[in-house]
Amino acid sequence: MTPKKKIIIIAAAFSAFTVLMIILAVITSRQYLTISFDSSKYSSVILYKGTDTKTENTIAPTKTVVEKSVQSGKEYFLPKGTYFLVAKSKDNIVSILQRGILLGSDKKSVSLDYKYTNSYLQKLTNENKKAIDSAILGSNNKISTFYTIKNETVLEKGDWAIAALVFNGAGTDLNRDTLKVVLEKKDSKWVVKCKPMISISKYDCSAPQSTLNKANTIDITTQRPLMPNYNIGNTNKVDRYE
Repeated sequence: MTPKKKIIIIAAAFSAFTVLMIILAVITSRQYLTISFDSSKYSSVILYKGTDTKTENTIAPTKTVVEKSVQSGKEYFLPKGTYFLVAKSKDNIVSILQRGILLGSDKKSVSLDYKYTNSYLQKLTNENKKAIDSAILGSNNKISTFYTIKNETVLEKGDWAIAALVFNGAGTDLNRDTLKVVLEKKDSKWVVKCKPMISISKYDCSAPQSTLNKANTIDITTQRPLMPNYNIGNTNKVDRYE
């Protein structure tokens, strides 16, 4: 083998090694990111480069757009580092979701949940009010005699609802507590989930804790006065009438 051929072979081998090292460097500096979401809820999902930080909850967005139209379930091979995601819906149906993403040495999968906006939940409440009332009245034939249904509210993902049963008796009747009702939507029908009670705990009703919390804090000023000669002030104190 002539010296010239040796030089060519060595040069080719060195070039191949250099290319291989570059490829390895690129591969090791990147990682796969998959973002999954309900595309019927989020119409726009944008991925930005994030600020340099060590925890996801402290990441803020920069002006650099990495992916202007993220597709659900698609794998993106991105440089390791920080990112910031913004997901929006059409017509203000779902609340805007913003979160930081820290892409490190392992593959990362991110699943986006969604929350309906208060305005959309109010729309669902208006649409479902009659059906909710019907389900409550149908659960016990004495309810219509002793109580008035108030404060119907659809919650969560439109599959849970709460309401208050306000006693119809005289204002001097001490036995007139406001009862709380929790309903679940099953097979497109509202069903009373548990027995109406003054206060409902997770041991009495297998409903989301956030739903139980809201049921238990229904505005009881729908039943004023609370008892003879008492009033509920704006500070939530019980003040005696003068």
